[in-house]
Amino acid sequence: RDCLLSRGLGDVYKRQIMDIKERVKIAIEKDIISLGYIFWGLEISGNSRSKLIRLYIDNNDTSINLSDCEKVSNQTMEILNNSDFLDFNYRLEVSSPGIDRIFFDFNQHKAFLGYQVEIKFMKENIKQTLRGKLVKAEDNLLEIKKHNEDLEKISSSNYLSSKLIYMEQA
Repeated sequence: RDCLLSRGLGDVYKRQIMDIKERVKIAIEKDIISLGYIFWGLEISGNSRSKLIRLYIDNNDTSINLSDCEKVSNQTMEILNNSDFLDFNYRLEVSSPGIDRIFFDFNQHKAFLGYQVEIKFMKENIKQTLRGKLVKAEDNLLEIKKHNEDLEKISSSNYLSSKLIYMEQA
């Protein structure tokens, strides 16, 4: 019974965080785009009284620098401080996704064909982790070339998470 209760509360907490993430995204995404940046993703962590809101931005033309992060941070703080849906203390961090970026949206993979990725997905009800070269990215399907040259197809319905793997060029 305690396990069920704990799991139930954990599920409620996850739904609350997802709701907050969606509300934050809706509140700030247009402003980030109007500043000339790409809204890459958002993470929220912490407890019920204090959270860390980590925002990732990107740019098509140049790499993200400290000035970019400050500009987006100031604008985002203005929006969040005037919102009525955050009922906790928070810290805001703004960063570039980095060279080993996390993918927050299935469609973000399309710009990284030919790159090495690590993908977590479900296969036959078992959680799998695979590293390989991203060779195909469609709306509902990713295709990864494994190290043994076999191809693995991963549908969006089985997809859990992924990140880019930085590889030194020889």
